[in-house]
Amino acid sequence: MSTSIAKIRQIGNSKGILFPKSILEESGITDTVKILVKDQVIMISSADKPVKKKWSDFKKSIKVKSDFVVNRFDQSDWTW
Repeated sequence: MSTSIAKIRQIGNSKGILFPKSILEESGITDTVKILVKDQVIMISSADKPVKKKWSDFKKSIKVKSDFVVNRFDQSDWTW
């Protein structure tokens, strides 16, 4: 468990904190964080990135072909 003191810096119109490399490595934080504020305590933890779906994933999940569509006409009215 690491403890350090950091100064809050002005970054444009916002404010920020620079984290030492050792703290980021120990916490597992890479580039996305989840911030929770509760009872005047700020908790920062690593956030899982949402998985972005691609068009190819959608095509793979739906494997319905038009050849297998069943309808009333095929069952009763079609004759060879």
